[in-house]
Amino acid sequence: MSKPDVWVKDFVGVGYRYHDVYMNVFPLFQNKMAAFKLWKKTIEWWPDDKIKLRFVEQGDSYWFILYGGSDFKKDNTGFVKKVQISENYERFKAGYEKKATLRFGIYKENTKGDKKYDLEILKKSKSVYDIAFLQYSDLAPDSIEWQVIQENKQ
Repeated sequence: MSKPDVWVKDFVGVGYRYHDVYMNVFPLFQNKMAAFKLWKKTIEWWPDDKIKLRFVEQGDSYWFILYGGSDFKKDNTGFVKKVQISENYERFKAGYEKKATLRFGIYKENTKGDKKYDLEILKKSKSVYDIAFLQYSDLAPDSIEWQVIQENKQ
């Protein structure tokens, strides 16, 4: 698999959900229509067995790296974001059972009501089987993961 041509990094974070048969992991976006269009353009066309989900730990944070690509759509987009290690991440790491459900989530501030934020998880999903938890210090310089971290660290 070749390195993605475009990396989406303007999502707000990563969410996890445990209440389904397989744990859910979802990049979080603020704009529902933009997220929906991004899914239709990219992930919708990725074959489940080609999706790669990487969590590269570095100190008290980790890099969320997601890529797959589609030969059919000739799209090779990836997703990358540095995120703080959280209880939810640790829980996902401990219990994901070699498969996860990938979805997109919409996370926005709620100005009315008692909850500070609203979370909506979009219905479309993909199954991900190629999931790895890596240490930054163990990455090879020729790996896609090492290269995208070098390009995106501030």
